[in-house]
Formats: sequence, C-alpha cells, structure tokens
Amino acid sequence: MRYRVHIPIAILLVLTACGSAGDHGGIRTDQDYANAMDVGSEAFDMTRAEQAQAQFQTAYDRALLRDDAGAIGDAGYNLGVAQLGMDNARAALATVARTDQALKLRSAIAGPELELVAMAAYCRLGQYQSALEASARIHTGDTALTERRAFLTGLAADGLGDIKALRAAHDALPASAKPPLLEQADRAEIESRLALREGAYDKAEVQALRAITLRRDILDYRGMARGLDCAASAARSAGQLGKAAAYAQRAAESRAQAEKKA
Repeated sequence: MRYRVHIPIAILLVLTACGSAGDHGGIRTDQDYANAMDVGSEAFDMTRAEQAQAQFQTAYDRALLRDDAGAIGDAGYNLGVAQLGMDNARAALATVARTDQALKLRSAIAGPELELVAMAAYCRLGQYQSALEASARIHTGDTALTERRAFLTGLAADGLGDIKALRAAHDALPASAKPPLLEQADRAEIESRLALREGAYDKAEVQALRAITLRRDILDYRGMARGLDCAASAARSAGQLGKAAAYAQRAAESRAQAEKKA
C-alpha cells in the first residue's frame, strides 16, 4: 500500500510507503523498504534533502531486490524529487531515465509524476524546449499533477519567450475556492511573468511580491528567490533601477545562504 503526501516545500509530491509487517499467515510488508520510504519522507519534510536522497536510494535498491515495479516507480520518483531538492537536476534526470528503463523491463509504464520530475529538472537546467516536450507527454486527470504541469509549462514557456504558451499555461492552472498556498504561489508567479511579458510592470511586481511572501511561508526559498528575480525584472522594466538592484541583491543573498547550507 502507498499514499501520496503533499509536501509544501516540494516542486512536486513525495510518495511514501505505509503498512505494518502484516499477518504472519498472509502477505507481508517489506519493512526495510517501508522504513526507508517513511524516513525519507520525514527527512524531506524537514528540508533535509541529502538524508532523504540516501533513504530513497535505499528504498530503490530494495525495490530492485523485490523485482517490484510499483515500488521501483515510487522510490525512483521520490529519489528524483530529493535530488531536485539538492539542486542536482542532472542526477534527477538520470534517475528518471533509470527508473523508466527499469519499469519498461518489467512491462510497466511510468506514471505522469516521473515525467514531472523530468520537466522540473529541464527547467532548472534551462532546457526549456525539452521541458515543453515532456509536458506534452503528460496525461492525467489528477488536479494536483495538472497544476504542477501547468506551472512548469509556464516556467518553460517564459524561458523561451513564448507568450502564447505562457498565457495557455496560466489559463490551464486549476481554479478552486480554497487552493493550497503552493498553488496560490504558483499562480501569482505565473501571473507576474505573464504581466511582465505584456508590459504591465506594476502588476508584475505586485504579483511577484505576493509569490515571494507565499513561498517564504511554505519554506520554498528557492522559489522565493525566483520571485525576487521576477520583482527585479518588473522594477527594472519600469525604470526603477534602485528597487530592481535591491530585489536582485536580496535574491543573491538568499541563494548564497542556500549554497552555504548545501
């Protein structure tokens, strides 16, 4: 058995194993796998990506031992997310490829979550066209995954300067009465980027500031620094160079602390 846990600081979702040792007369849970998945998820919750990566690697290796396609998919996905948490996009892409190959070997199909890991990694590397190609391969009715796909598509479209695709990504963001803070932050950032492309610099700055606050509240400091970049671009485009320099400096200081922590 497994369930999905929404991790506020994550760019995606983290899957975790559940269950007990089971009835001694029936099917038993592989407790080593379950423990590694649970400890990894707890570590990720506490923003300890390196510890999470080690646990999810253990879980992945255990899944191979079990020759269990479902477990391989879950552990490989979690491992990729943890590697993104360590800002190691290339390792995340390698994990996606390895997991996909392992699933194909077992006549299994990777879920859309794995492709989202690839999308996020491509965006981190500035390979925006590859991110859009990955987006086109994702088909899901899950609202949370649809939201992630739309947000990452927006980042990639903005990176390519494709305002039409950026607007489409904005329109694809699911609307709900009480969206989670993560989804509110995503929408604010995409609205800031779209407003900037359309020349609405004041709106772009306002939405960027909203995204910054929301990212800070959910401990997404990488996203917060990205929001500061958006605010700097908006202020610069509006001719407010002093304000733009201040936003850029704040982003640089936040990123420097993240690198020091790493």
